[in-house]
Amino acid sequence: MKTQLLMIATLGLLLAACNRQEPAPAAPKTDLDRFQGTWNLVSAAQDGKALDQDKVKQTTIVFKGDTFRFPGSAEYATSKEGTIKLDENKTPKEMDAISTEKETMLGIYALEENGYKVCFAPAGKPRPTEFSSTPGSGYILQSWARQKTQ
Repeated sequence: MKTQLLMIATLGLLLAACNRQEPAPAAPKTDLDRFQGTWNLVSAAQDGKALDQDKVKQTTIVFKGDTFRFPGSAEYATSKEGTIKLDENKTPKEMDAISTEKETMLGIYALEENGYKVCFAPAGKPRPTEFSSTPGSGYILQSWARQKTQ
């Protein structure tokens, strides 16, 4: 009887171990986590004018930790590289881009399923309050998509 109970208990433990599923990968905890990786510029406007689509398609940005860099063409970039500071508790959410030359551009952002949009004011100007770029505003409005892994 003891042997049978021991075998049943052992079998139960083996079955439980075999049925254990791998835990799902942890979801990103913060917006900064969600920004990590490489993104492609989809569309951009500055001061109310759409930017050249050929140059837009050549623009990528890479986020690593709290740093950003534009590995290729950075014609429509706030700066070639620097750091970002996010405040995801504000509405709209706020992003400061601080270039390596210590120039700060104030912006707002919204993360979406596979991308994000951002709107920056020119350096020294107040932060935008909405996602728009109208003539005379100087605002830079951009939409980005996460680069697909190949």
